[in-house]
Amino acid sequence: MAKLNNIQSVSVPSIGKLPLAESGQSFTPSGKKRTHKAGRQAVDGGFTESSQAAKLELSLNLQGGLDIVAINNIEDEDITIRMADGSVHMMSMAFVENPITAGDGEGKVTFMSNESEQIS
Repeated sequence: MAKLNNIQSVSVPSIGKLPLAESGQSFTPSGKKRTHKAGRQAVDGGFTESSQAAKLELSLNLQGGLDIVAINNIEDEDITIRMADGSVHMMSMAFVENPITAGDGEGKVTFMSNESEQIS
């Protein structure tokens, strides 16, 4: 049976390792977004290309001592994402897009970055 890949840990230099909830994590690396451009005939078509930013959506366990205000104030930080397959991604100059929404001991937060790269 194939092992599924998922986010194992997320670290931010100013905060450290974030306490991830059981589920609710997603990471979209930066890349190219392509849009179909039709032509008069099928062979005349093509596509246009634009940059797409990296996006990291997390569900966090809101443990005692976790500074929610510090997380909401994250900007221009290099966030490290470790995956189950051993690969590591970095979101350079990342910032909080949507601050933490808290409820029932969990909180959701979204980080954005213009670029990300796989570093191992």
